Amino acid sequence: MYVFQLFDSYAASGMCLLFVAIFESICIGWVYGSDRFYTNIEDMIGYKPVFFIKWCWMILTPGICAAIFLFFLIKYKPLKYNNVYTYPDWGYGIGWFMAMSSMVCIPVGMIWMIWKTPGTFSE
Repeated sequence: MYVFQLFDSYAASGMCLLFVAIFESICIGWVYGSDRFYTNIEDMIGYKPVFFIKWCWMILTPGICAAIFLFFLIKYKPLKYNNVYTYPDWGYGIGWFMAMSSMVCIPVGMIWMIWKTPGTFSE
């Protein structure tokens, strides 16, 4: 039960999902481009979506996700089992390692692709 709670609180928590959501919304709004994605949505559904949806992809969604992520980090409280048992420090280390193992793949993959792609960054 102790291990399950570590997995539940760190590896499958909202923190990891919010981290992925931040990068997803940045990629859709800024890397792929909100105008291009807007056109793709129009092609799929047959009519133009509401115009402010672009702002949501570019500013609102990444901003809200980042704010919630930062709030979670600021208000972090160590995990307890049944509000009685306090995990040892190595238990928290395992939990953070599980969380970081899924979150670090995104920036490392991004840096790797930028490093290995021929040409300059602006190209």
